[in-house]
Amino acid sequence: MKLYVILFTLILLIGFCTSTNQLHARRSLQDYVDSFVNTGKIQLRGGVLKLNDTVIRQIWSFFKAKYRRIYSSNRQEGERLRIFVRHLKYVLKSNFKKTRTYQLGLNQFSDWTLAEFDALKKGLKVSRSLARFYQRHYHARRLKRNLQKHRYNDRRFSDNWFDKVLNQDQHNNDTSSLPKTFDWRTKTVVSPIKSQGGCGSCYAFASVAVLESVYAIKTNSKNVTEFSPQQIVDCSNNGNSGCYGGLFQPTIEYFKEKGGKIATDASYPYVGRTDESCRKDGINEIDLGQIEYIDIPVGDEKQMAEVLINNGPIFIGLDADSELFMFYKSGVLKIDNCPNDREDMDHAMVIVGYGYDEKLKLPYWILKNSWGVKWGESGYLRLIKDADNMCGIATMASYAKLT
Repeated sequence: MKLYVILFTLILLIGFCTSTNQLHARRSLQDYVDSFVNTGKIQLRGGVLKLNDTVIRQIWSFFKAKYRRIYSSNRQEGERLRIFVRHLKYVLKSNFKKTRTYQLGLNQFSDWTLAEFDALKKGLKVSRSLARFYQRHYHARRLKRNLQKHRYNDRRFSDNWFDKVLNQDQHNNDTSSLPKTFDWRTKTVVSPIKSQGGCGSCYAFASVAVLESVYAIKTNSKNVTEFSPQQIVDCSNNGNSGCYGGLFQPTIEYFKEKGGKIATDASYPYVGRTDESCRKDGINEIDLGQIEYIDIPVGDEKQMAEVLINNGPIFIGLDADSELFMFYKSGVLKIDNCPNDREDMDHAMVIVGYGYDEKLKLPYWILKNSWGVKWGESGYLRLIKDADNMCGIATMASYAKLT
């Protein structure tokens, strides 16, 4: 009889744990937090957040169970709990603002410091030499306009010299004929959202995403061939640094040196480490053809829209050094005083479309990220468009052309 009682108790416990785990899997952390807001257990009164320890412990327990956090000691858990509570209060205070255009949400990064997040989830590396190049690029455009305006002739500033420095196509900035909204995702040329894991390889994922799309457009394919970011991490080391950051331009130069050949993701899968040697054998490579990269003039969001429609998705850099990026959940992100200098760019994403939010009365860019489908709007971000180069979205914009 005792044996039956013990077995019955074990079955109940297993069933309870299973149902609890399933509940955690289905319900987002922020939804759980919002349940306390909706029942009045979390309030904001006079700018002061009312949040008791019991509620914090419940939310913390939910977070640990959902993301399977196990800490090595009570001291370590205490440190992570303090980080978590700071983020919890930040997200709550932001979401209580009635004028906000976006929603934040606690997620799998909620017990990370911002410095840890920067190191592990970004990876756009802007060296001083590249920053100087972009500065020269900008001044070269201004100088050419001034010389043409004043009809000044100097062999040092020939058209060939300017064309070499600018390295870009000329576009008509009249965007009156462009559609109000556009989204490459509806054309079946955008691959699924992926996660870079704990590797600073955003540049590799963004580069691959651009090449996947322009190749699908070029070949008029109904299915996207997914390319390998790991090949870039392992092999494109002339200007890139594996999991420690890189850029679009040296990545494209690497594939140009390879004759336009790029490995498929299936044959060269992502492992998110830099200790892998560059694989040569046993991989399936696609011939992209002739490949070039072209930089869009700094700050020119109108030309970005034109290039997006006429050529395909665009590689961009952002200053994502904010908890607003870390905990973005939905809506149109709009950040006061967000830097847009080249030296501040620290994360790469891909523009796949743009639109207009009728409720908020705001235009926005649609950005594909590499932080997994549980971040943002199923892995995507909407960032305000035509707002003085918000967070540098038009500071390092580049695209690829395949012929």
